[in-house]
Amino acid sequence: MTIDSNQKELIASWPQSSISQAEAPAPLTHSLEMVTPGLLVALLLTLELLQLHALRADPPSVCLPARFDVIGPTEPVLAAVGNDAELPCRLSPNVSATHMELHWFREAPSWATLLHRDPQGRAEEPAPEFRGRVTLEADSIAEGRAAARIHRVRAADEGDYRCLFRDDTSSGEAAVRLRVAALGSDPHISMEVQASGEIRLECTSVGWYPEPQVQWKTPSEAKFLSTSESRSPDPEGLFTVVASMIIRDMSLENVSCCIHNLLLGQQKEAGISMSAPIVPRLTPWQVAVAVILAVLGLLTTGSIVFIWRLYKDRFRERKSEFSSKEKLLEELKSKKASLHAVNVTLDPDTAHPHLFLYADSKSVRLEDSRQKLPDKAERFDSWPCVLGREAFTSGRHYWEVEVGDRTDWAVGVCRENVIKKGFDPLTPENGFWAVELYGNGYWALTPLRTPLPLAGSPRRVGVFLDYDSGDVSFYNMTNGSHIYSFPSVSFSGPLRPFFCLWSCGKKPLTICSVADRPEKVTVIADAQALSKDIPLSPTGEEPASGDADTLHSKLIPLQPCQKAP
Repeated sequence: MTIDSNQKELIASWPQSSISQAEAPAPLTHSLEMVTPGLLVALLLTLELLQLHALRADPPSVCLPARFDVIGPTEPVLAAVGNDAELPCRLSPNVSATHMELHWFREAPSWATLLHRDPQGRAEEPAPEFRGRVTLEADSIAEGRAAARIHRVRAADEGDYRCLFRDDTSSGEAAVRLRVAALGSDPHISMEVQASGEIRLECTSVGWYPEPQVQWKTPSEAKFLSTSESRSPDPEGLFTVVASMIIRDMSLENVSCCIHNLLLGQQKEAGISMSAPIVPRLTPWQVAVAVILAVLGLLTTGSIVFIWRLYKDRFRERKSEFSSKEKLLEELKSKKASLHAVNVTLDPDTAHPHLFLYADSKSVRLEDSRQKLPDKAERFDSWPCVLGREAFTSGRHYWEVEVGDRTDWAVGVCRENVIKKGFDPLTPENGFWAVELYGNGYWALTPLRTPLPLAGSPRRVGVFLDYDSGDVSFYNMTNGSHIYSFPSVSFSGPLRPFFCLWSCGKKPLTICSVADRPEKVTVIADAQALSKDIPLSPTGEEPASGDADTLHSKLIPLQPCQKAP
């Protein structure tokens, strides 16, 4: 039996009384050779029993670490679009995490919760973009491992994620990066021969992520740059690639389009052969048919051109005849309208405070200064407008307005009860029938403003109202031409003359006096054939004498007007 040094020390320290005097005549410290083998075995057994008793009396305590670390993968997790991605996370040391709170969330590009689990097993609802697509791999949670699985990965799932473990005393977290990739469709190459003889190739492919790289090459690995490239994402975030190039070297027979996904290290390639003739060879009968069709096409085109020119000449002649007749009719209408001239004056109670009326109530101008006037219901407070005193409920009425070389004006008629407060549009729907000069252009105040291409600028505008037939027409009294007529409408309620100025100026807008109208209307001889369709008197019969027809208007009596300031 071999005795080690520890046993020797134990034996040396053993009480001397345990060795009989007969067997140990000398101290044990002096020599161990005097110990008999039986006594040595007894001593060793006694030592083992004492150690076992000490272990049973005071068992060793198990010490758990006060802190833990959370460890994630050192490399990014790569997942293909449409597949599942597992994001691993574990504790170090490998202690149980069943009593801990676990929280998975995305940190970038935008914060969003994937999973949240507390020790009681309650789970928090994930963010909308992950709802129904995330599960917890919790089979090894007792060993400190918990992975989040994202199902049906999308391109938008790419980013940085974190897992967090927390207990009552400490917490820790680790980062996991998810990279997403998608291999797109096989490239499709289209070929187009341009007028210059050059060949344009276009390569198209869809469903790539991230943005791929496009390379044109020949079988000998000669590479070309694209003339143009575009990469546009679809609603799912996958890229559609369109690349084109121009072939000027006609000796090239084959060209390939290679699209690389650098993240996956994979590519897709398609080639096209340019050795085949671009224009197919035609047989003799095909050539004959093509020639016949070309001749027939030329004959048909010539016939169409001849008929069109003949029709165009006939149309031009009829249009010229119609224009002459139309012009003659408009001249007669203008002269007929002047037979119903009425004396129109301005009503100061309706004038906007920036409008200054002259003492004769016939002229008005717009000033920058504002007058202090009573705020009456009938006064315009927004549009710089004024009405005439006279109101018409039937009959025909005509008056003229001297606009001169003023700019920015409007004249016409309106209902007496139009809204005069605010900025309601001056259109027939709101009770206004007027024309205007604004911004170097003439317009009819229709809902979309009708442009009026006039031959010359009118210095005097005639306004004709036929209440009973619903006609409102305007004439250029400088040359007697027709300006515009509103579509017929059925009037209801009184109508009053309407005037508006859009810009300031010293030159006023003036209503012409009745005394200025012609006393006699002379109709040219060539127009007598048309006069039967346009009566020259309000009753439809020619007047007995050359005197002008008397006023045929029904006026609503108004209060005497006030003098303009």
